[in-house]
Amino acid sequence: MFIVQHLLSRISHFNKHLLYVITDLSTFGLSIMASLSSQQEIFHVSNRLTFGMTATDINDINQQGVNNFIQKQLNTKTTDLQKYLTAKISQYEGLKMTVAEIFKNYHFPYISPTNNLQGLSPEERKIWQQKRKQFVQNALNLKVDKSVTNSAQLNELMTDFWLNHFSIFIDKEPNLQRFITSNYETNAIQPYALGKFRDLLQSTAQHPSMIIYLDNNRNIVPNPKTKRGLNENYARELMELHTLGVDGGYTQEDVMSLTRILTGWGVINKNTPQNANGFYFHEKLHDYSDKKFLGHTIKGSGIEEVYQVLDILAYHPSTAHHICYKLAQFFVADNPPDSLVKKLAKSFLDSQGNIKIVLQNLFGSDEFWDVKYYANKFKTPYQYVISVMRMSNIKKSNFNPIIASLKDLEMRPYYCVTPDGYKNIQSAWLSPSAMMNRVRFATLVADSKMGNTSQINGEQLIPLIDNFLSKQTLNTVKSVDRKLQSALILGSPEMMYK
Repeated sequence: MFIVQHLLSRISHFNKHLLYVITDLSTFGLSIMASLSSQQEIFHVSNRLTFGMTATDINDINQQGVNNFIQKQLNTKTTDLQKYLTAKISQYEGLKMTVAEIFKNYHFPYISPTNNLQGLSPEERKIWQQKRKQFVQNALNLKVDKSVTNSAQLNELMTDFWLNHFSIFIDKEPNLQRFITSNYETNAIQPYALGKFRDLLQSTAQHPSMIIYLDNNRNIVPNPKTKRGLNENYARELMELHTLGVDGGYTQEDVMSLTRILTGWGVINKNTPQNANGFYFHEKLHDYSDKKFLGHTIKGSGIEEVYQVLDILAYHPSTAHHICYKLAQFFVADNPPDSLVKKLAKSFLDSQGNIKIVLQNLFGSDEFWDVKYYANKFKTPYQYVISVMRMSNIKKSNFNPIIASLKDLEMRPYYCVTPDGYKNIQSAWLSPSAMMNRVRFATLVADSKMGNTSQINGEQLIPLIDNFLSKQTLNTVKSVDRKLQSALILGSPEMMYK
């Protein structure tokens, strides 16, 4: 802790750059050349298409060229990705289970006749509680591990993007949700992160994490005897957040029609076939009347109604604009240029929602390479933490302190309560206290207090990043004791932005 205290105590009089981080970062990156240099292009691509540059990334780009690096990230082989995920998931006990297997091992109605822990012996209860705690820790560990080590970084980055877009909360019905959240990410999102949006939309819609989080398991044809009936939560968010957007042109009547269309769209239980993915359409709980939705007549036909509606939503112009605005905001600027959003929306519609093609156009656009957007995208807390780990080459560690730091920075994976997910803009994360927490984190990493086994050598970091550090930061780093150098680099303004 000496380095932390020493660093913070000296900020005000010897390190104007870090003081700048804590007080006002809004203008960083504006005073650069009129066009990107080759080194700036490397910095730009290695930070925008990954969770944070590494020595390996820089070497790859230098050898392959910027364009080849982009194409490699866009065209990761499905077999290679699946091989990586299978191997990585198998390292964490329990996470390779299917949803049906998770239900049998962790869901109360399956393991206890009384639907709670009271039906278990004291020893069984203790074992189950330990298993449950470790399972959740494993889920968080896997998330961080993948973000740091997956060489298909664009896939990993887009997986995180979609996880926030199709956000769920791990503590909504925690006795079940905690155990299926990791499966939701690795099975319902990651395989489709660079594929067709329509496939991704259905995959998330059918996963029990989403169904339970937005209460569609409670959405059934009204039954006066049981006083159960319609629940519009998922129907509303499916349009407002996942597809059309808040100004997408739908009405309350459309919300209610979609709610009726989604009745019976639920999850398995002990009395249903045990589908591996946990999804089950309860036919007897569905409203089979005809409906009107966004100007379309939807004939009462059961589960096919939902597939028809997902087609309508996935290929709608409002969906194209909503998704492409968020992609432009994620990769370019908090307030993305309208010209870029329009071009991306056109490619979205022309390609029937092919995410890879949309990103291909984004990375080839003039706006993506515009000098005014260089190094101006503020990292979220999660992006910052992972970028520090990647730059510091921390690949295998005790992730508990990392996750604790993410909690302090208010961005633990899976813990966003609201369905709109964590924000991806500077105004949501930039504050003096937040910057102080980032500086503390950087210092603890540098001093081997974050699960890494040795101190981070500042002299080894300088050659990696010296082309991207400002003269002010570089001079400051070189002027201090070696024990402080890595902390100053990892806590510098350049590390806060991408």
